[in-house]
Amino acid sequence: MAESVRVHHCGITVSNLERAVEWYSTAFGLKPGLILEVSGPSGEKVLRMPPHTHRAVLLPVGNFAIELLEFIPKGKNFSGRQDDVGYVYLCFEVDDLDGVYERMSQAGYDFHTPPMIGEEGQISGSKFCVMRDPDGKTIEFIETGPGMTAEALHKASEKGVRYTSFEDPLVMDG
Repeated sequence: MAESVRVHHCGITVSNLERAVEWYSTAFGLKPGLILEVSGPSGEKVLRMPPHTHRAVLLPVGNFAIELLEFIPKGKNFSGRQDDVGYVYLCFEVDDLDGVYERMSQAGYDFHTPPMIGEEGQISGSKFCVMRDPDGKTIEFIETGPGMTAEALHKASEKGVRYTSFEDPLVMDG
């Protein structure tokens, strides 16, 4: 039987913890819920890594947290391309994406494009856009249309509706 799970947090390794916390605080109003410094054998065993120290900050967002981590010594530089195996990104749901885009663009945040609107299938009526954090990591924003709410996605997965199999994906080639 499969385990019942909920998402608690997503960890993002950053190059400078203080800078990253300041950026997430300024951009999104997020404040630390916990700050940790981990070193010694237990941290090495848990992460299966050689001797190191890592510092972490948990930033609560609704019923979820973003964990920012800085490792000492630092590992290899990540190329930062979304097609790199192991790449993870965040997507924040907002109520008014056009307003968020306008305010954050005016404040100097770098977006790839203005909000784009989904026109077919379950993404119809949803708006999307992407920006980068100080280390170049993707942050996506979504204003959900009716087919992209978590509840709608759960219903689609249970019913096996169109666009829920690899044989019938929603193809977006625009």
